[in-house]
Amino acid sequence: MNFARDYVDEAPPKNRALVALDAAGEREEWTFADVAEASARLAGRLQRGGVERGDTVLTLVGNRPGWVLSLVACFRIGAVALPCTEQLRAADLAHRFAVARPRLILADERNRAELEAAAPSCPVLYLSPDLWQEDPPAVAVELAPTDPCLITFTSGTSGKPKAVVHAQRYLAGQVLQATHWLDARP
Repeated sequence: MNFARDYVDEAPPKNRALVALDAAGEREEWTFADVAEASARLAGRLQRGGVERGDTVLTLVGNRPGWVLSLVACFRIGAVALPCTEQLRAADLAHRFAVARPRLILADERNRAELEAAAPSCPVLYLSPDLWQEDPPAVAVELAPTDPCLITFTSGTSGKPKAVVHAQRYLAGQVLQATHWLDARP
């Protein structure tokens, strides 16, 4: 199984996959073909940066197309995505670095100061369109349903936030959630 290959690559290529509205109200639409191609190239960039299957990639991107591309790129190559909210401060990020030991960080430039204050020991790539345009596309790897795909952290209301690892099978469950709970449709 591989979410990127089985769901994104196999979706009707011309169907709309993503709609982004920026602060100024500008609309950007991505088809499944766009997301598949860009995420495959970003996955190639991650591999060129030394990310291998099972490595953790922390994302600090916010709610924008680059976040979607980052996660799908990780899923494509079997990297474990650690999505982080931009509300985290340096101490929160440092805690996640210590626990999850990311191999690489993908971030929006606007998070540079907080990331630098957290002093990561791994490389940081700041998202820009060239990250998903220049590298050859990565091939999707075959993954087991029990292989890790995602790390989330608990809220920390009863102590330090704890890492929770989700398996690849979690992603198929999200398709069901989107369809039946969120009522996603064309």
